[in-house]
Amino acid sequence: MTYVGFFSNLGFDFNVDLKPKAIDIEKEATLSKKLKSSVFFYKSPNNTNTSFYLITSSLEPTELEQFRKYVWNKNDADIIFYYPNDADEVRMLYAKYSPKVSNNDSVLEVFSPTEKDLDTIEKIRHWQFDSGVFWLNYHSFIDKAKYKGIDKELVATLKALKEQLSNLLTQLISDDGKRNEVVQALIDRTLYIKYLEDNHIINSYFFSHYFNDDKLNYEKLLENNSNTDINKLYKIIHEIFNNALFDQPTIDDKYLTSEVRTLIASSFNHNVNTGQLRLFDFRFDVLPVEFISYIYEVFLSEKQKDNGIFYTPKKLAQLIVDDVIKEDKIGSILDPSSGSGMFLITGYQRLLEIAQKQNLEPKDSIEKIKYRTQLLSENIFGIEKELTAQRFTLFSLSLQIFIGINPSDIKEFIAKELKESKKINLFSEYSFFQNIKHANTLKTSDKPFEDKVFSYIVGNPPFFEIPNTEEFQNEISFLNSYQVAISDDTKKVAKNIVGKSQISQCFFLKIKDWSNENTRFGFVSNSSNFYNDYSEVFQEYFYSHYGIEKIYELSRVKKILFEKAKENVVAIIFTNNLEDSIIDYYPVDLGLFSEKPFELLIIQEDKAIEIVQSELKNKQIRLRNFLVGNQFDLDFVNKTHFQNDILDNRIITLEGSKSKINNGLQIVGKEQILSEFNISDSEYKKLTKEQRTTYSNKFKQKYTNTSYIKQFPTPLLEPGDLYRFGYNNSPRMYLGDISNFQRTRNSNIYTLPKILINRTGKELKATVSLNKIFYNFDVYSIFPKENENIYLYTALINSHLINYVIDLSFRKRVDGSYTKIGYDAILNIPVPRELNEDIVKQISDISKGLSEGQCEYIKKEQKLNELIYDLFELSYWEKQRINDYFLPKSRIGRKRNALDGYKNTLKEIVGFYFESSITIEETPTDFNLIVVKISFNNNSNSPIATTAKKYLLNEIFEQNPNANFLASQEKIFGKDCVFIIKEDINKNWTETKAFEDGKDILKRLIPNVNGEGIH
Repeated sequence: MTYVGFFSNLGFDFNVDLKPKAIDIEKEATLSKKLKSSVFFYKSPNNTNTSFYLITSSLEPTELEQFRKYVWNKNDADIIFYYPNDADEVRMLYAKYSPKVSNNDSVLEVFSPTEKDLDTIEKIRHWQFDSGVFWLNYHSFIDKAKYKGIDKELVATLKALKEQLSNLLTQLISDDGKRNEVVQALIDRTLYIKYLEDNHIINSYFFSHYFNDDKLNYEKLLENNSNTDINKLYKIIHEIFNNALFDQPTIDDKYLTSEVRTLIASSFNHNVNTGQLRLFDFRFDVLPVEFISYIYEVFLSEKQKDNGIFYTPKKLAQLIVDDVIKEDKIGSILDPSSGSGMFLITGYQRLLEIAQKQNLEPKDSIEKIKYRTQLLSENIFGIEKELTAQRFTLFSLSLQIFIGINPSDIKEFIAKELKESKKINLFSEYSFFQNIKHANTLKTSDKPFEDKVFSYIVGNPPFFEIPNTEEFQNEISFLNSYQVAISDDTKKVAKNIVGKSQISQCFFLKIKDWSNENTRFGFVSNSSNFYNDYSEVFQEYFYSHYGIEKIYELSRVKKILFEKAKENVVAIIFTNNLEDSIIDYYPVDLGLFSEKPFELLIIQEDKAIEIVQSELKNKQIRLRNFLVGNQFDLDFVNKTHFQNDILDNRIITLEGSKSKINNGLQIVGKEQILSEFNISDSEYKKLTKEQRTTYSNKFKQKYTNTSYIKQFPTPLLEPGDLYRFGYNNSPRMYLGDISNFQRTRNSNIYTLPKILINRTGKELKATVSLNKIFYNFDVYSIFPKENENIYLYTALINSHLINYVIDLSFRKRVDGSYTKIGYDAILNIPVPRELNEDIVKQISDISKGLSEGQCEYIKKEQKLNELIYDLFELSYWEKQRINDYFLPKSRIGRKRNALDGYKNTLKEIVGFYFESSITIEETPTDFNLIVVKISFNNNSNSPIATTAKKYLLNEIFEQNPNANFLASQEKIFGKDCVFIIKEDINKNWTETKAFEDGKDILKRLIPNVNGEGIH
C-alpha cells in the first residue's frame, strides 16, 4: 500500500492535514536531495503534543540519524513516521530522543500496512492525534523512556564546558567572580558566533575579507596559534552587529591560552565514544531561540536558587504575556527582574506578531532586520541585578532579530557591503543593548528608567525575605525610605506595608512608578503574598491600588514549572483600573499529561471562579479560601460561617495569658544555650548550625527524659501524640522542672481542664485533658467558659464538618508536607447559635465516653458526624458534599452498580428541565477512563456508551473534532447528547459531582431570560 493510501485510510487528508514540508539540512546535500518532495508535516492542535513528520523516501541509517537530529533541534514534532514508498512496514520513531539514542531504540512501534495489523493501526488514527488520545496508547513507553529535552541537553553540555573552562583558568584568574565573568563571556560569544555561522550570517566571504582566508571559521580560528585573532573577531562582531556582549568584558589575550582555545574548538566536534553531546549536535539555525534562555540555569549559583531566583518557563511567560498584551497594540514592555529574558523574548515575539498582522514589518529581509532592531530598541526594556542574567537577556534578544530571515539574503548583503563599502552599517542606527540595565530595581538612588512610563510591565521577581546584610543594603534602604502613596495626601514607608521584608512585595510597590492609568501588568508571585496572615497589610494595599483581572493558582502544577522552587506560586494579571473589578480565579490542576515529558499547562476556562475584588479589599473573603474546593464548596462554607456563632465567643482567656489560644512550651533557645554553657553572644553568632544543634541536644539531655521517672514525671505531648478524643500515654519525652526553659507560658495552661488541638498535620484532632500535662509549641489549648460544653466542642473540632470548613477556609499549605493552622482558624470554628439540648446531650455523652476510653472512635465516628450534621441542620446535599470530600480515593474499575448513585442524581438534576425522558449510560474504557452519555432524544444517533470500547472514544471524537482530550475537557456536547469523560477515580463519580455536573450542563444548555445559564 502506498503512503498516501495508508495515511488516507487513517483519516488524514494530504491537502489539509499532511502538508508537504521543504527540508534543507546544511552540509548534507545528498540527504537534502532525497528529502525533496518526500517529507510531509502534521501540525497538532494546541496542547496535544502529537505533531509528526512523514518521510517517504528511502534513507541510509546515518541519513535517518541526521534527519532525527534536525527534527530534535527544531523541536516542532513529537513523532517521525518512516515509510519509504511501497515498503512492507511503517516505522514510528519518538522525535524527542537526542542524537545519542540509536535509530532502533527510538522506535515506538512498527506497523504492517496490511490488514493483519488492524488492531495496532487503530492507535494511530487521525482522531487520536487531534484529540491527544494517541499518547494514552504509548504512555508505558514514555514512562520507561530516558527522555531529556533538547533544552536540558543543551544545559548539560554547556555546564560541562563551563566547568572545564573554569578549571583551566583557575591558575590565571584567582578571583572567582572575575573568572566566572570571563568564562561566561567566552561561552555566550561562542554561542552567538555559532548561531551566526549556522545561519550563514558570517561566512566564507566574511572570513576572506577580514582574515584573508575563505576556508576559515571560528573553530579553525580557535585552533590556530593566535590569541589576538580571537579578540580581533570579537571586536569585528561588536562593530558589525553593534553587540555589547563582544565589547565587555575585555578578555586579555593571556587568558586565551592554547588549552582554552582547544577546549572551545573541541566542543564543536561530536565524540561518539564519550556519549557526551557537543555543540556540533545543536543546530542553531533551527533551534528555538527561547531555549537559549534555559542556559541561564547553568550559571545560577545554589545561593541564587535558595533566594528564589529561577528562570521562567516559556509556557508560563506565554500565558502571562498573552493576557497582558491581549489587544493588538504595540507598546513598550518592562521586566524589572528580567532574569534570562524569557518574558522580554515572549513579549517581543508578541509585538512582532502584531506588527506582521498589521503589515508593519517590511517584506525585504534587510529592511526586516532594521525594523526588528528598531522595534526592540523602542519597546523592550529590562532591569537585572545579576550580571550573568543581564548578559543572557541581551544574548537571547539579539538572536530574535534573525528569526525567519532568509540567511542567504543576509549573506549576500554582508558580501555586497564589504565589497562596496568595506563596512556594514545594518545594525548601527538602532541599538537595544542600553535598554537592558545591569542595575538594582530597588535602589533608591540612580534609579533605572526614572520618569519613564511603560505600556506593559511583566516579570517574575525573586521571592525571599531580605536579610539585613551588607549585600542587601540597597534593598534595606528601599524598605526604610521608599515612600508609597496610599492616597493623594497620605504616604507610608515601604517597610510598613511589606510583610516579613518580602522582596517580591517591594517590586509590586515599585512598579507603580513606571505606570499610568493604561499600563497593564502580569507577574509571577509567591502565593504567600496573597494567602498568608503576615502579608495582610500588603494585601490591603494591593487590593486597594490595583484592579485584578485574572489569578492563576499554580501550586498544584509547581513541579512542572519550577522544579526546585520551595514556594507555591500564582500568576496575576492586573491594571491600575479599580472600577467594578471582577477577578477570574483559575485553580490550575495537573491533568493526565501534566507529567514529564509533556508537562502541559492546561487552563480550563469552565473552572474559573468569579471573585468580587471589593470583597477581598473589605476582608469579606480571603484569596486562600479558594485554594481548596470549587464555588459550590465556597458557597456552603460561607453560608456555614454566616448562619452560626463562632468558638471565639465560647472560650476564655486565662488570667496571665495573652490570648484565648495557648501554644505549649519550647524547651531551648539562644538564651538557654548562653546561660547553660556560659557562651557569649558574640561566640554564639560564630557557631555553625550543627554546633547550635549539638548544644541544644545537650540541654535537652540534661533537662528531659525519654521515659517516666520520679524526677521527670509529666509527659510532653507533640502533635503526633494527639488523636481524636485521646493521646499517646507513652510519648517520647517527659519533663520535670521547666522553669529554665525558653517558653514556659502560663503554668495554668498545663494544669487546668482544657481541650488540646494539634497545630500541624493534615487534619484537626482534639482531646480533653483534665489533669496536668505538658505540650509543645505545635499543640494549642483552649478553655471553654466554666468548662461548659467541653465535650461538645471537642466533638465539633474532631468532626468531618469542622475539618471540611477548616480545610477550605484556613489551612495553610493544604497540599504540603507541613500543613498548619493559625489562631484565626480555631477562633472562627462555627458553633450553632441555638443549641438543640437533646442533640447536644447525645454528642456530649458520646464524646465523654470516647475521651474516657469507654469505646473506640471508629465505632462511633459515623453516628457522631450524623449528630453534628443535625445540630447544624444541614441539608441532604450538604451532608453528602462533606462525606464525599472525605471519601478515600480509589478506582471504581468494574464494580457493579458503582455509578448508580451518580447516574440517578444526574438524571434527577437534569431530567427535571426536559419534557421527554433522558437516558444515561456508562461504561469503563481503556486508559482508566469512564464515559457517561446523557441522551436528550431517544432517537439519538450518537454512539451509545456500550459500543465496543476500542471504538467508543474514536466515535466521540470523530463526531466532535474540536474536543481536546488532553486538555482534560470533561464534557463534550454533541447534537442531542453530552458525553462526560473522566478518570476512573471514585471522587470523580460521587453524588456531589453528579450534582455539580448536572448544574454545569443546565447552565450551558438552557439559557434563562437574561441569556445566562441556569445556576
